[in-house]
Amino acid sequence: MKNHDDEVVISYFLKAGVFISLAFLVAGVIIMFAKNGGNGVTLSQISSYRYAYNHHIDSARISLSNIPYGLTTFDGLYFITVGLWVLIFTPITVVFIGWLSFLEDKNYLYVGMASIVLFNLFFAMLVIPRFIT
Repeated sequence: MKNHDDEVVISYFLKAGVFISLAFLVAGVIIMFAKNGGNGVTLSQISSYRYAYNHHIDSARISLSNIPYGLTTFDGLYFITVGLWVLIFTPITVVFIGWLSFLEDKNYLYVGMASIVLFNLFFAMLVIPRFIT
């Protein structure tokens, strides 16, 4: 990195990601308590391990394609899901900003290493879960 501008941008992205994530998470929890559950499941069903285990209540049941619908209907589980996704993508965005900075500096060793890190992150998030049952 040539100057501290990249570090300032990265710090803003980290702060913004954490605050946006926290806002969605807090809003989701408040909505879930106000509506006594979300996604057709009550709070007592979610909090009961035996019920949740027997009825397969887990994050895999929350479809990403339903997120816009869940947000427009103020479903707390979808707000929490968006908050978690923002939190997951915040460090990925930081790695991507670093990748762009290394590319601009023509530091190809670090461009390659950042590319490997990005590949591993996306592979672990998008490919590997398909094979886990």
